[in-house]
Amino acid sequence: MSTELPDQGFVFWPVGNGDSTTIVVDNSTIIQVDLHHTEKSDDENEDAVHIVDELVEKLPQKNGKPFLSVFALTHPDKDHIQGFEELLEEVTIGEIWHTPRVFLEFHKDLCEDAKAFKKEVERRKEIAIKDPDSIESGDRVRVFGHDDIFKEADYEDFPEDYKSYPGTTLTLIDGRDYSDVFKAFIHAPFKDGNEGERNETSLAIQVSLSKGSSLGKLLLFGDLSYPTLRRIYDKTQEKENDEFLEWDVLLSPHHCSKKAMYWKGEEDDQVNLKTDIMDDFEGSALDEAYIIASSESSFTNGKGDNPPHQKARNEYEKIVAAGRFICTHEYESSDNIKPVVFELSDEGLVLISGDIESQNSASKLSSAIAAARGNTETPTKEQGFG
Repeated sequence: MSTELPDQGFVFWPVGNGDSTTIVVDNSTIIQVDLHHTEKSDDENEDAVHIVDELVEKLPQKNGKPFLSVFALTHPDKDHIQGFEELLEEVTIGEIWHTPRVFLEFHKDLCEDAKAFKKEVERRKEIAIKDPDSIESGDRVRVFGHDDIFKEADYEDFPEDYKSYPGTTLTLIDGRDYSDVFKAFIHAPFKDGNEGERNETSLAIQVSLSKGSSLGKLLLFGDLSYPTLRRIYDKTQEKENDEFLEWDVLLSPHHCSKKAMYWKGEEDDQVNLKTDIMDDFEGSALDEAYIIASSESSFTNGKGDNPPHQKARNEYEKIVAAGRFICTHEYESSDNIKPVVFELSDEGLVLISGDIESQNSASKLSSAIAAARGNTETPTKEQGFG
């Protein structure tokens, strides 16, 4: 793959139904949010990116080894953490961003890479507790949570300087302040979310990059569904922090799952389209905004289908201009696989890799297929796992 990282911007890798988002703060400061190294990426005949190899090749060098400033994990599902153990062997990771709640509640259901992540976090946590004033790059960990998490025995002695809370901003990356070019606003996880759903423990943040007077804003919601998304908007608007909901790029939650906007509430007798959240998404979109689906291109409405869902795509395409809903696995040719890349320029955030014409064609085709397959109305029963 010939695509290079931008000088400053966002990269969305084609890794199937999974998330792998790279945030380039500057040429030497890279943040990787989630990782999905698929088995088929080892097969040169398959249309999937070997994400670890791509990062090893493209990351800056430090002390003779590829260097990643931050690895941030939204939650430890396999499609967000697969390949981490290999990445840890190949790359020096300055700092890890960690949300411990899911590990406390679902510790028996971790894949091997999630276990490797947890082990590395534990190593770094012990260093932070033992000598918080002398932590070096390569040993840092930042924990995202709430007071109850930090009262747990595992974190009661964890230093305050390495804690981050929902409703606050973060400008530190691997021990250095980047407030002139970078800011992350932490939306979630919440203290009292739905403990029965591991996806609802996802780290949710708005990332804002700046270059002079230009800004580029990205919303990352992990695998959150409608109730938690509704709560994020309500709380943020209540605090008059609407600027932290703005987006030039929205990574569609849970790989374009319909659970972001289709839900059966306590007052409902069936699953309904929640137009309020779509209105909020649209209302917080900046001019010429894009929506990214980090997913396969198999958008369907069938019962039992996992994401991506055609119903979700249809709703997203209503709130952005034609061609500005982009699926990471829709491209002209399987011989020309490339990530979706946005670069922050003096004129603003610019799409520099990603074919709008191909997306338009794919959108028309998928809509036609959905119509041919039958009903596209709101389902009367909750479907699938997405």
